[in-house]
Amino acid sequence: MKRETIKGIEERIEQLRGDIPYLEKAVKKRDPKGIERSSHFLIYLLHKIAKNAVQMGTGDAISVMNDFIYKQKLRKMQEERKYVNVKKQYSIWSKGYDATNNVAIYLEEKHSGKFIGGVKGKRVLDFGCGTGRYSVPLAKKGAGVTAIDFTQGMLNEAKKKAKKEKVEIDFSLQDITKYESLQTFDLIISMLVLDHIKSLRKIVRVMKKASHVGTEVVISNIHPSWILKNFSKSGKEQGYLVEGYVTDQFYHPLEEYVSLFGGAGFILSDVKEVIYENQYQNFKRFEGSRIFKDRPVLLMMKFRRVE
Repeated sequence: MKRETIKGIEERIEQLRGDIPYLEKAVKKRDPKGIERSSHFLIYLLHKIAKNAVQMGTGDAISVMNDFIYKQKLRKMQEERKYVNVKKQYSIWSKGYDATNNVAIYLEEKHSGKFIGGVKGKRVLDFGCGTGRYSVPLAKKGAGVTAIDFTQGMLNEAKKKAKKEKVEIDFSLQDITKYESLQTFDLIISMLVLDHIKSLRKIVRVMKKASHVGTEVVISNIHPSWILKNFSKSGKEQGYLVEGYVTDQFYHPLEEYVSLFGGAGFILSDVKEVIYENQYQNFKRFEGSRIFKDRPVLLMMKFRRVE
């Protein structure tokens, strides 16, 4: 019953959005009959929405309406967004990245500690370090950190953080798919990065060269189901990260990771679908995050090299 009521509210909001232009047109033409017809129909729709609201409870109905309106707004924004490549996207984002209320980052940081574990005295490679979200805290905990990224703006922000926290980090500006390490690492992390890489095979090859037996690799990505959903709608593998822009985001299911890392001598030692559960839900802080409610937002994995 509730699902049918929600569907009824959504359909009538869609009708409202479609019919308001007719009223605007009638007003512009100073057409009294047109204004009357449109007004009566809009009042009828509002009455139906109010009736559904009573059935559901006003609070629930308002939440449904707000969520539906946000979805429509998001759909329109996505249609109007300009395509830029990943490097340009993150250059644009670099200044405001850390101030962004991003539900994926929020959820990831709630769970990443368990995956990463203790790092004191370890050699750590931050593969696509961005603004140093992990590089700087790990260096503060006593790790020797090498951090690479191909976006100068992101690296500049990371360096500012490192200077402020008085930690030494070996920063390097380069493409992670072409990275050639002169040493091996005890831990390699790549957080919210690899779904922007078309060829995982290249990444696994690079990580193998930068690892030794016992090295652990921790990866987080937007859950593949969301990337597949975007693909099914647009026919392109695209991610919507920064308002006004769209960039490349590629579908890599868990099976692909397990197959490629397995072929390189790694085993999967931990995995988690991070769900936007009730204990984490904050719809006011993360606008539009209701669409993720009780659904997996991230896929987190840990591999260990065994041969």
